[in-house]
Amino acid sequence: MTWRRGRATRLLLTATPALLLAVGCGQQQAGHAPAGTPGGSVSPSARATPGGQQPDPVTLEAAVADQARQAGAAPTDKGLSLARQAGKAVSYLWETTNGKVCFGQTSSGAAQEIACGAGRVTPEEKGSNLAALFGPGMGFAESYVVFTAERGASVTSVKYQEQEVAWRLVRRLSPERTGRDVYYVTLPDGHQGWIDVTLRQADGRLTPDRLRVTMGGGPRASASASAH
Repeated sequence: MTWRRGRATRLLLTATPALLLAVGCGQQQAGHAPAGTPGGSVSPSARATPGGQQPDPVTLEAAVADQARQAGAAPTDKGLSLARQAGKAVSYLWETTNGKVCFGQTSSGAAQEIACGAGRVTPEEKGSNLAALFGPGMGFAESYVVFTAERGASVTSVKYQEQEVAWRLVRRLSPERTGRDVYYVTLPDGHQGWIDVTLRQADGRLTPDRLRVTMGGGPRASASASAH
């Protein structure tokens, strides 16, 4: 499944088989953020932020969580984890009560899109321990890729064409869904080729790895795949 940009700006996903649960129109923003730590959960009772103001992440998270429940992708008691905020666009990742991993994005609380997949992925490149969950593609705000690293290793650096790019540790998946760490990476426009990732192993060794991030490359998610 490829979500293409037409009259509405949509998430473009390259992932394990995933299901589009909700679609809305968005705005294109720009921005970068440094690496960070996972987010938490909130009550779905928060109200939308008035137009023209910087969106409240708590309000937006509540809106995505509420829509996820309505779409049959209810988060577990661990809630949603913040993947990225860029202007009025905010992205989240969570695990569902029916065993899926979901990625959702909202713009000012009005436009929301959610996609879910199995969360168990195989590295595309032989010898690599990195695997894309969602992307590489274009969301409401920027180009991105959401990937997992090998279990027990942590990312220390992400570079594109030898230049550092913004990345964020989003969440560690539960043990029954691999226990891998999930990372969000902001990609430059018109990206082609690879990102170079440095991993710190459990014994402290630093090891290099690579992930293909060419827009439009890699396996496509199936539009007919089921999230159940």
